[in-house]
Amino acid sequence: MTVDSQFDTAVAAYESSMEEMPFREHVEAYSFLNAVGDVVGRDVLDIGCGSGLYARRLRRSGAARAVGMDESAAMVEHARRREEREGLGVEYLAANAADPAAVPQDITGSFDVVTAVYVLPYASSRQELEGFCVTARRALRDTGGRFVAAVLNPEFSTDPQWYRHYGMLLSAQQAPEEGTPGHLRAWVGPEVLDLDFFRWSATAHEQALKAAGFDRVSWIRPTVSGEGRARYGEAFWANYLDCPHALIIDAQVGPAAVVDSPADPAGSTAAAPPE
Repeated sequence: MTVDSQFDTAVAAYESSMEEMPFREHVEAYSFLNAVGDVVGRDVLDIGCGSGLYARRLRRSGAARAVGMDESAAMVEHARRREEREGLGVEYLAANAADPAAVPQDITGSFDVVTAVYVLPYASSRQELEGFCVTARRALRDTGGRFVAAVLNPEFSTDPQWYRHYGMLLSAQQAPEEGTPGHLRAWVGPEVLDLDFFRWSATAHEQALKAAGFDRVSWIRPTVSGEGRARYGEAFWANYLDCPHALIIDAQVGPAAVVDSPADPAGSTAAAPPE
């Protein structure tokens, strides 16, 4: 199969980034998995699953069924090879979740929770942004469910050095239009990961989710694990927590549940740092 995804050539770097980049384990995974919550006995679909990092973790956390979906043939092939060795019972599908028509129909109404980590920022148009959300909504049961997604913070810092301490360089226009392209360079041990993304406002995210049929949308700021604070110290995380490059969306369908997430995605301390 030809290379048709920017992730096809990034399997090794993506797979090792959890160990090589401290923020991925101690901020990203810690915050995201806390937001997802208890998955014991639940059916979970991870869209944009990459090499299967989160699909495997969700299965190990007790998910009755864990399915990973990704458009990158190389990522899915790698994930399936790991599954053959480890036998966790994770299923993998090669499909572009941004195009609901291309997603297998048998996932419709089959899941309690849908997850996505850094998937929505790769929507190059409003149609693709809504497409990801439609795929997530269709996958959930008619009785309700949740879509938990780590997304690019609409107010991430445009200071080119703000995230360098964490192994990343984000470049984009300071006052972008919806869908303005940006670029991420990440240093993962000896590997350099270069990825293009697109910036979408909080309003654009919420409009896409509501158009897809979600009833409520909450935003959650990331936090640092106790282990991360103890190992690296409070000062190490100060820049990131002041203006994180990613936030978490919790979109729900069905009867209202108590949600403690702030309504403002930027929060009182997430504004861009002073010039």
